[in-house]
Amino acid sequence: MNDIDKLYLNALDSWKNNKGKGTVYIKKPLEDKCFLLMVLQRIYNKTPNAEVFIIVNSFRDRTNIIEYLCHQEDEDNNEEFKTLISNKLLKIYTYDFVQNLNYNVCSFLCILYHIDSVCYRVECAFTNAKFCLAFLDKPIEDKDFSNLIYNNAPILQDFEQNIVDDIRTSLPVEEIRIGVDITNPENIKLNKYYDDYISTSLAIFGNFDTIKEARVGNPQLNISAMQICTNIAEHNGWSENLDMSIEFNVNIDKLYNPGNIKDRATKTYDIIRERSTLLSDLEDKLKIIKDIVEENKDKKILIINKRGEFANKVTDYLNNNFEDEICGNYHDKAEPLPLVDSNGNPSFYKSGAKKGQRRYLMAQAQKTSNQDLFNRGLLHVLSTSNLPDKELCIDVDIIIITSTQCEEIKTYLYRLCNIYVPNNKITLYTIYVNDSVEEKKLEEKTQNKNHVIVKNAKNSTHDENNFDFVIAD
Repeated sequence: MNDIDKLYLNALDSWKNNKGKGTVYIKKPLEDKCFLLMVLQRIYNKTPNAEVFIIVNSFRDRTNIIEYLCHQEDEDNNEEFKTLISNKLLKIYTYDFVQNLNYNVCSFLCILYHIDSVCYRVECAFTNAKFCLAFLDKPIEDKDFSNLIYNNAPILQDFEQNIVDDIRTSLPVEEIRIGVDITNPENIKLNKYYDDYISTSLAIFGNFDTIKEARVGNPQLNISAMQICTNIAEHNGWSENLDMSIEFNVNIDKLYNPGNIKDRATKTYDIIRERSTLLSDLEDKLKIIKDIVEENKDKKILIINKRGEFANKVTDYLNNNFEDEICGNYHDKAEPLPLVDSNGNPSFYKSGAKKGQRRYLMAQAQKTSNQDLFNRGLLHVLSTSNLPDKELCIDVDIIIITSTQCEEIKTYLYRLCNIYVPNNKITLYTIYVNDSVEEKKLEEKTQNKNHVIVKNAKNSTHDENNFDFVIAD
């Protein structure tokens, strides 16, 4: 039994101890229909002929509940719920349908599912039932509905945010690590130059903290950046009185002159940023990403990139290499897209200061649109940046992190409180550049007991049809 099952069972006990009356607010990544199923199973195990009345917000909710109840792995369960619905022992009606009834419903158990207001018939059904349970999907705003809840079905405390956060961040993670080589000769040369420059800087300054002080000084000790540079220079044998007729002294001055020291400190930071971008946005990663997506065509995939610019490249590469458009951008660096009307014709402003100008879909609108398309199954991949919006609300089977310079998976699971993991297990792909600081960063990644590295592929070449994974020790 996992932590989520224990939480549901505790909530069931709380509801029972409260005489079968209560309200639950179950947030992602928990599935409230799972708790609904457990409640109904317990009811019908003890009272096979119980009349249960479920009032839902929409016909779509009704369809989803029936689909969930009748399509579990246990065929006996599925047949039982099909029979209960057919025999009308289990009735699932929409709010509008109940509102238009000309009689009051009286049942053994009344369940309100994701409704946010109340009418006379709904209130009667809820208050006349022997037992009652309400499922909320957002805070209560309607005053009459809040009175109904608080007076008849107090909120159960089992699903408080801190409890859900702990469960979400401790979801089992099975990680597959894939190393990629730099293949472009110019990039190989550039990466070596970056590594050598940074290594030389560290030999001069000793550590990155000193490099920072050589740029901005030490405010705590009231020491200027130039004074720190002078101290470093003198420590390495430089002085204002060097005899410049001696070649060795000329080289000392060239390398350790305080002005050159300060310039090197500034340039080192620029070099670190440039190397970071080279590695995080390495185009050799695109083929790996495509292969992962291709092998998981039936999965919901979230791709997390260090930078929005590379997220754009990922989206374009995937859509250009599949027959259909499968990936959408979900980040603030998304490039504007020209809008078209329902007939596919260019859309223009018809009035105002921009009359006659072409209309574009900007980044925020793209995020909203692509999330909707993803949830409707019209996209199965979203490409985002290192800090995805906390509002992202999707189901996820697989997460691909395209650089070890991104945050750790636990950070994302904590941040993205509205994502739902259907299997209660994350399959994580981590892509890194072989023999680089990205590979070294793997050693810095922390893992809890639920995080298992199942495969580690450090390939010098990438097979067209197989990742040639090696099981990690």
